[in-house]
Amino acid sequence: MSSDNLQEQLRLALESFERERKRAEEAIAGRNLADQRAERERTRAEEAEQRTRKTTLTEYLDLCHTYLFQSVSVQTDKSLSTQGDITSPKDKLRPDRLRPWNDFLAIQQDTQGRLQSAYADHDKQRVFENLAFIEGLGRRVASRKVASEGDLANLQRETIETPVASIIGHLQSLDAVQDEFTLGDGIFFDNHPNALSDAAEEVSQRLENLQTFTPIRAIPSFSGLRANQICVYTAAEDDDTPRKLALRLGLREMDIKSVIDRDLVPSAENPENFQYHADQLVASVITQTFSYMIQGGTQYGYITTGEAFIFLRIKIDDPRTVYYHLAEPGTDVIAQKEASQGFVHRTAISQILAFSLLALESAQENQRWLQKDIDTLDTWQVDYEAILRAIPDSVRQSPPDSEYHPETCTPVSRFTMGLRPRKLPTNACRPPSALTFDDDQNSPYGSDHESPPNTPTRPPGRVHSRQNREARPTRGSKPSQHGRQRRSFCTQQCIKGLVEGGYLDSSCPNVADHRGNWHENNKHRLNCKTFLILLHKQLQLNRDDDCYPLGRQGARSALFKLTLTSHGYTVAAKGTVAAFVKDLQHERQVYQHLMAIQGICVPVCLGTLDLARPYYYDIGVLIVHMMILSWAGQSLDDGKILNRIDRKMLDVMVTRSIEDIHRAGVLHKDARSANMLWNQETGRVMLIDFERSEILTGFRQALAKSSPNRKRKRFLSEEQILSKMATNPTEITQVNSRFMNEISNARMDVTRRQG
Repeated sequence: MSSDNLQEQLRLALESFERERKRAEEAIAGRNLADQRAERERTRAEEAEQRTRKTTLTEYLDLCHTYLFQSVSVQTDKSLSTQGDITSPKDKLRPDRLRPWNDFLAIQQDTQGRLQSAYADHDKQRVFENLAFIEGLGRRVASRKVASEGDLANLQRETIETPVASIIGHLQSLDAVQDEFTLGDGIFFDNHPNALSDAAEEVSQRLENLQTFTPIRAIPSFSGLRANQICVYTAAEDDDTPRKLALRLGLREMDIKSVIDRDLVPSAENPENFQYHADQLVASVITQTFSYMIQGGTQYGYITTGEAFIFLRIKIDDPRTVYYHLAEPGTDVIAQKEASQGFVHRTAISQILAFSLLALESAQENQRWLQKDIDTLDTWQVDYEAILRAIPDSVRQSPPDSEYHPETCTPVSRFTMGLRPRKLPTNACRPPSALTFDDDQNSPYGSDHESPPNTPTRPPGRVHSRQNREARPTRGSKPSQHGRQRRSFCTQQCIKGLVEGGYLDSSCPNVADHRGNWHENNKHRLNCKTFLILLHKQLQLNRDDDCYPLGRQGARSALFKLTLTSHGYTVAAKGTVAAFVKDLQHERQVYQHLMAIQGICVPVCLGTLDLARPYYYDIGVLIVHMMILSWAGQSLDDGKILNRIDRKMLDVMVTRSIEDIHRAGVLHKDARSANMLWNQETGRVMLIDFERSEILTGFRQALAKSSPNRKRKRFLSEEQILSKMATNPTEITQVNSRFMNEISNARMDVTRRQG
């Protein structure tokens, strides 16, 4: 082979090799590119998964602090801000002393440790909102500055209250946490006042035309507070520089009476001038919140400016002293990070969560304590806004320096914190659902009128800004009383016999107590008048034992369970405030009109009571009047009841009961399923809530003319009675049309409930 051929072959081989090498390199490059694309897709998928997957408790607390709490900003341009009714402690109950709460951090740390131990999988369970949602919410929060009370209320709801309520809502599903804490029905926050409170629009309008109810002494006014529900009272304050610095300078150990009585005001040039006004402002805000905490019967509360939180405590054995702790979560978290310590437990949500858990399981003041506190505590007549306006412009422009100095602490480890023995407080706060009754309590005796939108169902005896906000545990009862609370309601026949002076009902669960030592006696030892006198005296002396709010409330009244201790009679009671006494009196007149069918399709009404001392049901809600009724049964709003009754039969029974009250000359005017109950004893649907009802006087007169035999009246048709009621055919047609419409609307409402 010639050298030329050899060189040609070598060249061709090299070219082939080069082509193969390039193809290999291109293949490798392609694979690398594909790998890179796959890696990018995998990374994007992982990032998307991380952003959209549920978070653990620790992640949730961290993210909420980063994207929500740190996004809150205050409008510093006063021309763009508005000032609401911040704090006006006129006629507010006031404490004597303000003291630092020295063991606050230790208590918080203990509560957080107990939670970590009980919630063993808190770092594994992904049940809370995802990063994408929290980031989006954070952008909306950052786009708004706090320029008014309403702004602060909305931001507090989004950044603090909703997350805390969500966490507690999940904790309720965990048996170990339920065993460790008294969570009850959890918590929720709402800006609307209790429909029965002095702050509610309709109540305040009516009170203008009424004399103030004064059982012993004037009750401090309720103006300025809106109410919520379940464990902690909070009062959020509008924020500008004077308020912010006044908070830090004025929040110190002080004798509040001395602050109030101080007559000499330092000159504007005196450095003590700002301190003077700071003391006045802080004392004013503390007094406002203290007053509502006392009225609500809770030991714990907090005040917030959006950036700072003042945690408060009132000890039951020393109600004249308020203990405080100032926290600024933003600064607290930074200090923890700088100290290379865990920081999640110092975030705002974590601190409010622990504080809520502490308050939820705290002992609650009973009616006796509340009355004593309200009777003996002094009041303050000073106006917060007047104090704020009195700060000289020179002091506003150059206030003294004041810094917040956070304390760092090591977060507890769940591996070293064991569950402590479960114990109930002496007067443990227990929600209505945590109490066990033989009778179903899903009755809307208190449904009255429809509640205002988003107004929470009231807890028993409690249970709302500036933003004055609160969440609180339902007022419970002593564990030793639970046996009494489980006492069954008396039967319809029993209460009917008591009203009519008849015989005892041997099937009544309380008949042995009714007989007492008269074992052979088959008649009631009491008549209705004596029963009411004894019950009135009992409530005058003791409104804690055998008097239990059932947590069912409407726009006009709240429902209670009462037992006449001496004789065992156990009944329902609708309690109302001074503004709505006339409504309950009208309802009693309707019951008197329906006397013949009481205990059949309407409850038995025993009469009404004006309480010698008010029942402190909620902040600004003083129950002063009660109507006593037999227990009617279970609400048709309860799906379980509807499922147990044949639909066609229920339709017939609803129609029958409404026709019965029509034949008695009453138009209900609110015949909704919420006001209809299934009574197992009578096998009938019972109607309640006659506050709106109309008595057709001419109808009753026609009924009386129809027959002297009372037993026949209820069997006359509406047409027969209408024909005797008026000679005007138009009037007969109108009344008959109203009757038919009421029946039709009631049947449709029940049908909707049945699905």
